[in-house]
Amino acid sequence: MTLLTTAVVLLAVVVAVHLLFTFGLVARVRELQQHGGARADNRQLPRPGAVIRPFSVTATDGTAITEADLDGPVQVGFFQVGCGPCRMLSDALVGAPPAVRFVSIVDGDPVDPEATERLAAKLEALGRVAVIGVDDPVLTAFEVVAFPTLLHTHGGVVTASGSRLDDFADATSAAPAQLT
Repeated sequence: MTLLTTAVVLLAVVVAVHLLFTFGLVARVRELQQHGGARADNRQLPRPGAVIRPFSVTATDGTAITEADLDGPVQVGFFQVGCGPCRMLSDALVGAPPAVRFVSIVDGDPVDPEATERLAAKLEALGRVAVIGVDDPVLTAFEVVAFPTLLHTHGGVVTASGSRLDDFADATSAAPAQLT
């Protein structure tokens, strides 16, 4: 009986410790979701002041999009098919379109071309759209490593970056010369 009691007590302690860790983990995940993670030091986003490297990508209308198309204030959105945050952001953008030109870059899904077409068609309401594949050079040109990514550019220079619309509350069409 003593062995059984010891085993039950030990099991109860292990379960209690696991529950504490689980509650701590859930609390941390909620905190990160509410505050958007470590936004002030998010190294996955291109930094303001970054110069966009030369690139060329074909838009869904068959025309080329290059760095020359970023001559004035332009917002560029990077979306991935099947990405929940990308879907929410694209819905928000379509509901409240930006005041400046908008270019969408869609990382397509070769397994589900219909989903890629639906996302591209939805984003065409905002402006030009290009569908790319995994590791396309356009991602390197913009230094994009995560989806969704929104960039505000002016004259081929990133002036603001984020992954949510409220990241651009203060982003205006500031010229690159105003960056410090």
